[in-house]
Amino acid sequence: MSSASVSALFSKEPSQVKMSTLIALCTALDCTPNDLFEVDTTPVERPAVPPRPVADLPKVASARGRSMPPI
Repeated sequence: MSSASVSALFSKEPSQVKMSTLIALCTALDCTPNDLFEVDTTPVERPAVPPRPVADLPKVASARGRSMPPI
């Protein structure tokens, strides 16, 4: 791993990590991936979804009597 790659891992939280980088870190630190990650398992409440207004519902037939294509 380059020094720039290591510096980036320490200075900011990466959005993704290559498998080869993870293997290199585990080899260098003599650890497993479980030692490198902290997982927050706190349940998150889902926000209530408001009902859709009637105006947003798809129309069944057009003014000429033909049905609309599926959405």
